[in-house]
Amino acid sequence: MALQTRTIEQITQDFSISIETLARFLNTTSRTVMRWKKEGVNPSSHHREKLEKIAYIDRKLRQVLKPEGVERWLHAYNDSLGGKRPLDLLAKGQYDKLLAAVAQLEEGVFV
Repeated sequence: MALQTRTIEQITQDFSISIETLARFLNTTSRTVMRWKKEGVNPSSHHREKLEKIAYIDRKLRQVLKPEGVERWLHAYNDSLGGKRPLDLLAKGQYDKLLAAVAQLEEGVFV
């Protein structure tokens, strides 16, 4: 199984999102993501970088939250993120803001 296949499966499972949603986060089509997953086609460097950033956020979240907590946190509106859901920031590629919020979780700051 190719690395991107495991990564795609892990993200969609942990975040409780569809391939279509992940494709939107990566600014590509669901068909392209399915090719990466099923056919082992390698993403372009631009898409691979985005996928790796999202996978990193996923790993960091799994270090501080229980699996059901990851999904809840991502889908909940969050005051420390300007009243937005973390998934909304993923869609906009605002990874640094998400990582800052995850760092607050690691430090035990309620976010």
